[in-house]
Amino acid sequence: MVHPFFGRTEDDEMWLYMCVSNDGPQDPRMKPPAEDLARLGCERVLIFVAERDYLCPAGKNYYEELKSEWKRRVELVEHLDEKHVFYLRNPTCTNALELTNKFISFIKQNNGSLRNSIESKY
Repeated sequence: MVHPFFGRTEDDEMWLYMCVSNDGPQDPRMKPPAEDLARLGCERVLIFVAERDYLCPAGKNYYEELKSEWKRRVELVEHLDEKHVFYLRNPTCTNALELTNKFISFIKQNNGSLRNSIESKY
C-alpha cells in the first residue's frame, strides 16, 4: 500500500459519491480488515507513508492494527520530510527511487516459493 487513504478527510466526498451505501471509514472496501487479507492468501503487507502527508497517521494506525491482529509479516516504510505522492511529483528523487526499489524487492521476495506452489497445483 502506497500512501493509503482510509477516509475522514476532505476527500471523503469522493468516497461518498462513489459508494453511497457504505460503513464509513471502517468499510472493508476502503480499509480491508486482517481477516479479508488472510482470505486473499496474503502472507505479507508493505505500507509506505510520507511524514508530511496528512494521511500518514492513518497509514501508521493501519500498520499497528495489522501487526496486532493479523499475525503475519507487516512492514512500514516512512519517508521523512516528504508529502503525499511525492514519488509522482519527482520520480527521480532519492526517496522515490528508494520507494520503487523497495516495492520491487518486496514483490520479488518468495517469488520462487509462489511459483512452486502454483506449479504444484496444476
